[in-house]
Amino acid sequence: MIHLLSSKPELTAHRRLLLLTLSALLISLLATYSTFQTPDPIYAKTFRDLPSQQTNNTRPIARIVVFGDAGRETDDKNRSKLCGGNLWIDHLAESLKATLVSYAHGYTVKKKSFPDRQFLFTRVERVKMPLGNGRPMPLDQQIKSIFAQNPSDSSQVLYVLLVDPTSKTTTIEMLSKAANEILLTKQISRLLILDTPLPFSKEPAGFDSLQLSNYLVNDPRIELMTYDSNGFLRYMQENYYKYGLRHPENPCVYTQRIKCSRPERFFWCQAGKIGDKAHYFMADDIIQKHFLSSVP
Repeated sequence: MIHLLSSKPELTAHRRLLLLTLSALLISLLATYSTFQTPDPIYAKTFRDLPSQQTNNTRPIARIVVFGDAGRETDDKNRSKLCGGNLWIDHLAESLKATLVSYAHGYTVKKKSFPDRQFLFTRVERVKMPLGNGRPMPLDQQIKSIFAQNPSDSSQVLYVLLVDPTSKTTTIEMLSKAANEILLTKQISRLLILDTPLPFSKEPAGFDSLQLSNYLVNDPRIELMTYDSNGFLRYMQENYYKYGLRHPENPCVYTQRIKCSRPERFFWCQAGKIGDKAHYFMADDIIQKHFLSSVP
């Protein structure tokens, strides 16, 4: 009898502890779910916020062809699983409703896009190119592949030349020769030159897109555009709150096993690789600076 009486308070204490633990777990789950469903405020204006008369599609772009040196963007096997999977060029093509072929990245786009509830934006479906099993083509092979294509209306094709300022294999002479060959032979009307996004701690080892543009042919019939990608990304990182970000310094993914649950809140996907939201807003900034008249 004494044993039974003494065990009741102990049993009650265990039940209370278990109840408190379950309650705390339930509150944590509810908080996580409600946070996931609540979008973070974004104050940065996109081209979608501009008056419709500014996006009049008077200069449509039906096809985007990318060549050059994509640098770290080609080391991209896990981005689709970890941080959304889209690069800035994917977002650019989707916004302009253009087909995309990237010889620099080693893939083309089979479908426009499909929604992915795990991430903030849609994801494109990529198809690996035959050469190199989806790896980027060597520069000379890129040029040959571009020459093999004969678009019906070259005025609706946007060529994009990527420059990797940290590359130790691609020189300014190589890229300028390839670009000039395309400019003179293909009779293209629009060429966009920009640097691939870099880790900000890594200083350029050689040249950048602005320097390269000085080596290209000067033809008034060709619209030659440059874009300071890393300048914009530095601004975005410094003003991260305007873009709905909460973590401008730490990456979403530390290891394959340690990763965040909200990649859209992080500026970095992995160390030295920007995340999907940074790619998205970089594409949007390119449109606002150069292609408002090409938005469908």
